[in-house]
Amino acid sequence: MQMITAAPDLAEAVVDKDHISTDAIGDGARVIMSRERKMVQSVRVPDGEDDYNEYVEEPILLPQSTHSLLYTEPMCSVPFAYSVGVFILSNLSLALAMADNLNGGTSENPLNLPVQVDTSVRVSQYVAIMVGLLMEEEIPSSLYLLQMIPKYSLKEQLPSLKYWRFVTSALLRLATGYLFIFNMFLVVAQGTGVLDIFYDCLALQFLQILDNMAFSLAKIGVFGKRLKWATNKKLFETKFEKPPFSSRRGMSLGVKVLYIINLTTMFGGMVVVSFLQGTGALTCPSITVTFPDDIWQDAVVVSNDGEVIQSADLIYSYFNGVYRRNGTHDGLPVYVEQSKILDQEYQTTPPAEIKYCKSEEAWVFMHRNIRKSRSDDDECPWLLRSPVTSEYDILDVSGLWTVWAGSFKQGGTFTVVCSECSDSSNNSDCNFYGQCVDGKCICMGDGDYFGNHCEHKRPCKTLRGDNGDIWSIRTDPDGEEILAYDRPTYIYKSGFNTTLQENETTVLAYTGSRWFAMVVNANRTGSDSGSDRAAREFHAFWNAAYNRLTKFVSDPATDTSPIAVDFYNITSRGSRYGPLGQLTPLTSPPGSGYFECDD
Repeated sequence: MQMITAAPDLAEAVVDKDHISTDAIGDGARVIMSRERKMVQSVRVPDGEDDYNEYVEEPILLPQSTHSLLYTEPMCSVPFAYSVGVFILSNLSLALAMADNLNGGTSENPLNLPVQVDTSVRVSQYVAIMVGLLMEEEIPSSLYLLQMIPKYSLKEQLPSLKYWRFVTSALLRLATGYLFIFNMFLVVAQGTGVLDIFYDCLALQFLQILDNMAFSLAKIGVFGKRLKWATNKKLFETKFEKPPFSSRRGMSLGVKVLYIINLTTMFGGMVVVSFLQGTGALTCPSITVTFPDDIWQDAVVVSNDGEVIQSADLIYSYFNGVYRRNGTHDGLPVYVEQSKILDQEYQTTPPAEIKYCKSEEAWVFMHRNIRKSRSDDDECPWLLRSPVTSEYDILDVSGLWTVWAGSFKQGGTFTVVCSECSDSSNNSDCNFYGQCVDGKCICMGDGDYFGNHCEHKRPCKTLRGDNGDIWSIRTDPDGEEILAYDRPTYIYKSGFNTTLQENETTVLAYTGSRWFAMVVNANRTGSDSGSDRAAREFHAFWNAAYNRLTKFVSDPATDTSPIAVDFYNITSRGSRYGPLGQLTPLTSPPGSGYFECDD
């Protein structure tokens, strides 16, 4: 004891510049001094450093999760059944969330993605992906267990446990993790609000950690003694020896690679989503538009150079029909007017457009050759304008539109529907008279129905008017009926007490809301290439359908054929009669209709 107590003095003497000569010290003292030197070095802390900065690695333990009960408890036991129930509950909740997120998807948009989002939402989507991967713990935890507790280590420390059940539990955790990741990608990609995205990710995280919460509740005896004993076993305090680095190096690298793959895959998916939204590919490819029956007298028609050409009466229903998506404007799709005969692009006729204008904060209908006034040089020279809206999809715009008819007019009955059908609609998009194939309705039967949605019943091939006039349906060289504004057209055959020039004929055609009987050049109703081109380029406004060669006109109508529709003879024209002139009823009493079927 004296040697031990004296050793610090000897050591201090040596340390303090050898005040005691080493020659005077015996061998035993040298040994003591040597040991004390080491003691001084091991307990001494350099100035400015702290013992708490030393690296201490967490012990390798079995996780306190209900997943562990899958291999620590017998299969025919309450704790094992409890673990299975929690696993089913957690994954069922994630599966239900996924099914709800996918509900409403179509073959064209299976993930039910929004057509476009704000910039703040776009940035939040990429941030949420990184946050979500940091929140996800099942994948790294399962891989960590497989890496740190190899088969020999489990057998050595806990020989009663089956390694295959241990691996199965880890794989189930891995599957839960990827179910969470897929759900997280859905809520992020479908998100339209910044807070909504992060709240949804937190909700999914809650569903994923049910196993941890269930284990904690069982551990304090909430669900009975059996589960309390199972969750408080000493085996959860068993420390496993860390495997050699050479044996875990590959797994450690694999975990890092997997994280990079998960991050890259989700980022890549969001890039694809952003691209589809930016190009408008998620919007309806084509829409069918119905304008109000308003008439704007003396509309200003200008050339492509902006020079005023003429004034004309614009009947907005002339522009009814199909508009197809073609390009974008202000990040949203532009819908371009299609031919009224063939639903194809116009070649020479200038088409109208429907698009979103940021300057108006609204969707607008406009035409580059029609202006509200001779001095109209607006950036967005609209003719119809929706209410102020932030909707990215025109199909979601609600409210009454503003119509320009020489002055602002509120309350325009503007309607728009998607011309495409959905393969998942169970043929309801085709009114149950057709089948949806690749977004198009193929009308069934022997031609009993036609139209974009098989909404029109096959019309009569021959019409007879009250004055004995006969009209036959127009067909092309292949025998197919020629349609205008998705309605049949007819050619006058006989019965009127009138004389036509040799190269003239009368055509009965629908012009968007009314039927017009127009005298036209007979050469344009034939079957040659010239007449086909004229038919393809037909437009009621640009072809001046309502001119002095228009003989009679109907009431506004939406039916397939002119049967049961009242018609009027145009007897006089002039400003005193309004844009349609003086109209004399062809039938009496009103409502009795003029034509009947004569098949």
